[in-house]
Amino acid sequence: MLLKKRYYEMIEKNYVIGVDCSTTAAKAIVWDKKGNSVVEAREDIPLLTPHPDWVEQRAEDWWDATAKSIRSAVQQVNPQRIAAIGITHQRESFVPINRDLKPVRNGILWTDTRSTAQVEQLRRKWGKKIHKITGRFPNLYASNVKIMWMKENEPTLFQSVYKYLDVAAYLNLKLTGRFITTWPSACPMGIVDISKLCWSREILDLLDVKEEQFCELTAPGSIVGTLNKETASLLGLPGGVPVVGGGGDGQCAALGAGVIEEGRASLNLGTAVVSELYSQEYTPGEPYRSMCGCVPKTYINETLIAAGVFTINWFIEEFGDDIQKVSKENNIVPEQIFEIMASEIGPGKPRLLMIPYWKAASAPFWDPFAKGVVIGWSENIKKAHFYRSILEGIIFEQKFLYDETQKYLNEKIEEIVLLGGGARSPLWRQIVADIVGIPVLIPTTLESTCLGAAMLAASAVGIYPGVSEASKNMSAVKDKYTPVKKNRDFYLKIYEEVYRSLFRTIQDLVDKFTKITLFENHIDY
Repeated sequence: MLLKKRYYEMIEKNYVIGVDCSTTAAKAIVWDKKGNSVVEAREDIPLLTPHPDWVEQRAEDWWDATAKSIRSAVQQVNPQRIAAIGITHQRESFVPINRDLKPVRNGILWTDTRSTAQVEQLRRKWGKKIHKITGRFPNLYASNVKIMWMKENEPTLFQSVYKYLDVAAYLNLKLTGRFITTWPSACPMGIVDISKLCWSREILDLLDVKEEQFCELTAPGSIVGTLNKETASLLGLPGGVPVVGGGGDGQCAALGAGVIEEGRASLNLGTAVVSELYSQEYTPGEPYRSMCGCVPKTYINETLIAAGVFTINWFIEEFGDDIQKVSKENNIVPEQIFEIMASEIGPGKPRLLMIPYWKAASAPFWDPFAKGVVIGWSENIKKAHFYRSILEGIIFEQKFLYDETQKYLNEKIEEIVLLGGGARSPLWRQIVADIVGIPVLIPTTLESTCLGAAMLAASAVGIYPGVSEASKNMSAVKDKYTPVKKNRDFYLKIYEEVYRSLFRTIQDLVDKFTKITLFENHIDY
């Protein structure tokens, strides 16, 4: 026994676990100090849609999936080498709990769009004030409008709430027993004064909630607690392993991609398309939303297209039955088949142009009534044209957001690090380079969100002296795409002469159509 004890004392604790509790799954990845993935595990989290436009999850499923993924990953390594656990998560999603620490209802997700009326109410009366305090205008994705919705539609539940917890706060409670979360985990809720790094009393009063109904706030990269023996045993880890506060998935992805100085942007082609730019100063602006960064006391200016890969998945599900059949027969994913077909649609051939507002419009319009628009229909249009229009439309919108952001910040974006599931597509990589017109870098791992959480864990326990040092040492690039001039010229003409002014030209008509079809009395047949 003595020899065994001395053996374990000699083991270097040089692994960290990055946990990402996302919209679809919880993923745990064990990383070494060079940013290499050692093992990973994933557990799906079911989505619940009890009503149209409602998207919910059981908070218990957040924990169950997280615990299972950690335990599965830990079983594949020596658990004595785990130095710390870092947490990242889907942002804006939250769960209200009672004094027995039980959820009073399902968690409401960021993708939920039930609170259109509350967004309009806040925009009319408090829009500029909320933007100044929180870094974002009232919008469908934030938690504040959904808390308003609860008060108006579930008053009994609203009165029973002991704490409102973001996803990280809920996991921290399960892991450590503490009510604590970080600035970049909490600020996406739309209740934090991000210049002062505290809960905003003005917004709390506006929502008719109290500060004690929220968690203690701390810096990213702080040790928020340690595993007790019971939880450690459940996860297959030694007791006392530190749990490190991370940040929302977008901010952690930026850190994992090495976005720790100006000039580089991360672009995550995920369920939503999110791009982050680093800033030392808090500078709120209309074209983007500002939030706390994962490097303590820095900020991230972020653009958002709420329906990214979501739109691709929707298209394949609704219109790709034949392609899905072929994909099963040939053991390849439907996206690969569509990509081959879409690659043949070059300049000069029939094509569609899409505005990708499948889940409303965020900055700079912040329009909850906005819907997707597609122009160019003719008898020559096939499914592959629509598929390509999704890829191109999302990036046209991203270029528009970049142009508006760069003008506002007087900051030039010189390179983009591509992240997320969409970054696996060679066609989409080249489309990004051609439309935006700057080099696109492909990192050695597309799991930058988990990696960012791991970097925070590594810095917290002294593997690196700080968060920036961890990012520099644990991130790397393996490939680069540059614009093709012929494609670039073609796209630029479409962008400058059509796309850039398209939604502004028809916005009023789109909004009227949405209100007539969704909010006024329907025709009975």
